[in-house]
Formats: sequence, structure tokens, C-alpha cells
Amino acid sequence: MEAWSFLQLGARQQVGDERHRFPHRWAVLFLAAVGFWNFLGAGVFGFLINLPIVSYYQIGTHLTANHGHAAMMGVYGMLAIALMVFCLRYLLRPEDWSDRLIGFSFWALNGGLAWMVFVNLFPLGVLQLADVVANGYWHARSLEFFENHAYIEWLRLPGDAVFIAGVVPLVVMTVKSIVRPAGPPAESTGDDANVSLFTEVTGTTPVLQAMRRD
Repeated sequence: MEAWSFLQLGARQQVGDERHRFPHRWAVLFLAAVGFWNFLGAGVFGFLINLPIVSYYQIGTHLTANHGHAAMMGVYGMLAIALMVFCLRYLLRPEDWSDRLIGFSFWALNGGLAWMVFVNLFPLGVLQLADVVANGYWHARSLEFFENHAYIEWLRLPGDAVFIAGVVPLVVMTVKSIVRPAGPPAESTGDDANVSLFTEVTGTTPVLQAMRRD
């Protein structure tokens, strides 16, 4: 909700002039993704495996990997990408920046990670936990168990492919920022001299009223 309010505040800068458009929409959305995965991956999935009785039976199974993927990539990975996208906005030339590519990367990375978690790691971890209780920890870690559930392992492939596809735009734009870096801002006169990436927003919008109350 805080990220959404921040985006709405930035959107109010779009007052008929493209130069005043809020430039960090996707960086803020990556930060919003951090909040989502922090709650789900680190919070919910972490709580599930850290209860003592559950941890005794499941440690080292796919439930551990499920928590690790969702928390590590979902929280720290998305946080690092948010900083990366923020910096690329300044390091790239305007003609090399693409909201469409960054948007594709955002949805592909989050969609691919969600696919890994909900289609492969979490269901397989639950099956392993049940197998540990029924047949013992050794059996749930055996080759026989994974051969019996190989179809779940193969179901992970689409999520991996989507996730990798989401990395490509970030790599391309990073290479562009190195090969064709944006030069120092040129000195300008007249109306252009007052143009900046951040514009003070005035008025009595609900967002500003809430900020004043805080």
C-alpha cells in the first residue's frame, strides 16, 4: 500500500509534459515485490519450516529449498534489482531506456519465481515431508522417491525458462550502459534549465493529506 501511494504521488507529476513523468516506476515496483516475497517467502514459508516439530522432519527437504528460493531471490534479489533499475535510469541514454523491457523483466522474474515455488518446490516439499513421516528421512531423500515424482521436477522447467528470459533485458541494458553510457547533463538555458527528474507536487490530494498527518 505504501508503494502504491508512492506511485500515485509520482503519477501526479504527469501534467501534460513527458519530461515530468515519474522516472522510477519500475524500481518502486521491484521494491513492492520485495515486500510481497518478504511476507510470503521469508515470513510464511520461513515460519512453516522453523517450527521445531516440523523442522525435525523436513530439514534438508524441498521445503527448505522452497523457503530459500522465495526468501533469497524474492527479497534480496529483488532489492538488488530495484537498485540496479534505479541506477540504470541515470546511466543509460534516454533512447536506450525501455519501460517495456524493464516491465517484461519485472513480470518474468516474479512469475518465474512464483512458478518455481508453487509448481515445484512447495508441492514436492510437502510430499517429502509426508514421506519422511511415513517411511523415514532416508527414503524421502532416496533416488527412488525422486524417480517416482520426476514429473514434478520437469514441471519446474517452464518457470526456469521464464525467469531466465526475465534476466536477458537487464543484461542487455546493463551492457548498453557500459558501451554507450549517458554523458554528463548538458548545460541548458531557458525553460529547459528548470527541468529535473523530481518535481514538487502541491495541492490537497488524499496522498499529500495523509503524508501531512503523518
